Amino acid sequence: MRKRIIGGLGAAALVAASLTGVPASGAPQPANPAENTRATRADNLPNPLDEGRTALKKEALARVINGSAKPEQRSGSEVVRIGNRWAELKRKADKVDPVFAVLSEFSNNIHPVVGGDPGPLHNLIPQPNPATDNSTYWEPDFNQAHFNKMYNGPGESLADFYFKQSGGKYSTNTVVSDWVVLPFNEARYGSNDFSETSTYWPFVRDTANAWYNAQVAAGKTPAQIADYLKQFDVYDRYDADGDGNFNEADGYIDHFQAVHAGEGEEAGGGAQGEDAIWSHRWYAYSNGFGQSGPPGALLGGTQIGTSGIWVGDYTVQPENGGLGVFAHEFGHDLGLPDLYDTAGGDNSSAFWTLMSGGSWMSKANANNIGTSPSYMGPWEKMFLGWLDYTVVDNGKNKIVSLGSAATPEGPLPQAVVVPLPTQTIVTEYNTPHSGNFEWWGGSADGLNVTLARDVDLTGATTAKLTTQAWYEIEAGYDYLYGEVSTDGGANWTGIGAGIDGVSGGGTTPVWTELSYDLTPYAGQNVKFRFRYQTDGGVHLAGPFLDDLALVTNGTGWTDDVEAGAGAWTASGFTRMSGKTTRQAEHFYLAEFRTFTGYDNNLKTGPYQFI
Repeated sequence: MRKRIIGGLGAAALVAASLTGVPASGAPQPANPAENTRATRADNLPNPLDEGRTALKKEALARVINGSAKPEQRSGSEVVRIGNRWAELKRKADKVDPVFAVLSEFSNNIHPVVGGDPGPLHNLIPQPNPATDNSTYWEPDFNQAHFNKMYNGPGESLADFYFKQSGGKYSTNTVVSDWVVLPFNEARYGSNDFSETSTYWPFVRDTANAWYNAQVAAGKTPAQIADYLKQFDVYDRYDADGDGNFNEADGYIDHFQAVHAGEGEEAGGGAQGEDAIWSHRWYAYSNGFGQSGPPGALLGGTQIGTSGIWVGDYTVQPENGGLGVFAHEFGHDLGLPDLYDTAGGDNSSAFWTLMSGGSWMSKANANNIGTSPSYMGPWEKMFLGWLDYTVVDNGKNKIVSLGSAATPEGPLPQAVVVPLPTQTIVTEYNTPHSGNFEWWGGSADGLNVTLARDVDLTGATTAKLTTQAWYEIEAGYDYLYGEVSTDGGANWTGIGAGIDGVSGGGTTPVWTELSYDLTPYAGQNVKFRFRYQTDGGVHLAGPFLDDLALVTNGTGWTDDVEAGAGAWTASGFTRMSGKTTRQAEHFYLAEFRTFTGYDNNLKTGPYQFI
């Protein structure tokens, strides 16, 4: 099923972007017709902030493994400095993260544009017949007590899973609200006919505000509500102030979870079908980066009422979600990617990790799936700072005794790491706008590269320089500038604001035109240049330029980059065909899995269900 357009609507390694928001009217925006319904779709949606954090952390891990960097302690965390940024490799010892979970159900108020059925409220999922359905999880009452047990219970729970998975290094403590009612029916927040930015983000906004309004109705003052919420803000996930101290407040809820009434679309959606919300992890209103947010951390998001506390990162799970989906989505919240094949195929991660099919495990003979997940693999634990490993140099012989992957740290290591020779990686970025060649500003840390030429504006009364541009530039940190010099290049003046984010304003870059007004320099010989500057630590694809043109008094020249550099002088820019070849670090990881703890489910699956 392809999403329709509504006219008139405003790693499994074994070894960044402005998004379309919701118009002021609150009407959802039509979906991109290229976005097909995703039978095996990714549930970890694009988040430039976290993508940058993850890239920084991967780089720090690689440097520690190859010996080129050494971690240091800052406020209890193990961190590595990369350029002028910090990567956190290990959290505070015995860290217990606060989680704020709000249970939300849907009103009978049908959105006038989206339509759909009324509701649902909670506890309307029909009890499945095990003879024909042994996969749907069901309880007679999905009340607040049920979720308290799932999150915090002494038996299998989110807190228990992460405590055991981390070897006692990490756990959670979740405060669960009672059910609150949202302004609209679920279709308004889950319909596949509209873009996810205009359905999912309002769901998070309305959930947070419904909770806030319920507190006000219960007699709480705004000051009391704000003080209450501060218990969930003790972690500066993105090191917003750049001091390397991650264990401080930043004005955002550290871990926000919205649990919706009804089934998740990933399990069929129940009575709501494709109007149900698909469980996912994302960042609300990331298009507000640099413009909205708490003082000192303008990272977008949505404010909870008028509390001064914001929600950015969040996860969403359904009413009848098992522990597997809750633990899986929380894994995303900690920075882990999906390790299953989101293109609809299969891969070898399968049931071996929570971040793939392992989230759908359950106890033997259970009439459901996803209620008792299996553990993660070694790469995931290493990424989170929980893996006790030993390194064996490539080509060396060494006998290593491993402990069970499911046991806490020591006395034996849980995994062995074998660094390998560098690997040749071919990266295909794009196709030039026309022909076979384009200019590229590069994809690296610490760039300050230019592409310049002389521009003759004598005799001109109006002038502009344009280029087709395809770019993915780290928002808020890296920029592409257009600049003019009237003194032969000794001094340069910027034209307009620096360019960052994703060309086209979506999540995937598209070719778009950039235009620079040179009319103020009419009558002169000047120099014009593009300048691309990046900071340290995180870099994205960068800027690509093609089909450049100058128009003066209605006429001018064009350059399709096919005939070489021409009049351009490149200092760091590269004329290329849309793909690159590079050498990358990689390594093997080996562990010893046993039928222990949550991995005991590997004995039985479920590997088949109806």
